[in-house]
Amino acid sequence: MKKPIKQLPTFAWRTYRGGAMIKDYLGISPAEDTFYPEDWISSFVEAKNKNYVENEGITRVLLEGEERLITEAVSTEDFGEGRSDSGVLIKFLDAAERLGIQVHPTKEYAKKIFSSNYGKTECWHILGTRNMGEPAVIYLGFKEYVTKELWKELFEKQDIKGMLDAMHRFEVKAGDTILVTGGTPHAIGAGCFLLEIQEPSDYTMRTEKVTVAGDTLTPMQIHYGVGEEKMLDCFDYTPKSRNEIQDKFFLKPRKASDSTTTLVSYEDTPCFALEQIKCNLLTIEKPHFVTLIVTKSGGELKYQDEIFNLNRGDKFFIPANTQISLSNAEGIICYPPKR
Repeated sequence: MKKPIKQLPTFAWRTYRGGAMIKDYLGISPAEDTFYPEDWISSFVEAKNKNYVENEGITRVLLEGEERLITEAVSTEDFGEGRSDSGVLIKFLDAAERLGIQVHPTKEYAKKIFSSNYGKTECWHILGTRNMGEPAVIYLGFKEYVTKELWKELFEKQDIKGMLDAMHRFEVKAGDTILVTGGTPHAIGAGCFLLEIQEPSDYTMRTEKVTVAGDTLTPMQIHYGVGEEKMLDCFDYTPKSRNEIQDKFFLKPRKASDSTTTLVSYEDTPCFALEQIKCNLLTIEKPHFVTLIVTKSGGELKYQDEIFNLNRGDKFFIPANTQISLSNAEGIICYPPKR
């Protein structure tokens, strides 16, 4: 399908409430919080939820005026460079309450435990915040005193305060970009609205047996049936100071050209890349697909003789070797893994 494919909102159920800021961003009314706080973008994978819903999480697209699944609209040829899958998953995420304390697998852990080719290294680009009674914060990485034995003790006691205190806490603001490698403990605080890009996996190992909203999680939701001991093995217990966490995971934007700024490069991680664009005129054509996310209304996307008027929150899958031109546009380009 050698033309830009416009994506539709694709909300997925999660264990926490949110989503009002996404709906406001997309112009959807009413802009209220629900248990569908994530909009999955360029997603070819299903959500792993307690109650299985066929195709939940797979992005809906507009194709020839009809709503379809992205898996029906895109062939492997559209990924480009001999790729067999997209290698990436993108989301809008808006948290009205703190997400549970969690960790995602490294590639090595995912391969050994889940027979998966993908772990779940991810990155958060903060689009906005709201005050939910306290500043918007994230928790990231263990403090220097934490050992596996201590973490296991806190988990077994379900000492939530102790677990939160064991991680570094950072206030965040719009424009911050934070890399979260597989194995790194973390939690997103209430009031964070962000664009997330990650490996295409929904494996999340959780240490809170009851959600912030008061729902009891099943063992499958906590560790996917591998057991609590293997779940605890997923964490990276390497001690890091607050400054080390900040230096390693808080990425600084780097100007790449008059129209582009690098947010995440392949030097930061081979799993994906992010580029911010602000242009009067910019032509894009890549040997691999990219995803374009519009962050300001008013520009245009031109493909051959077809013109798309751009609105904030618009999302396009751009197949490999497809040339588009952008004028007066602002947005973020999401790249698949490095080859």
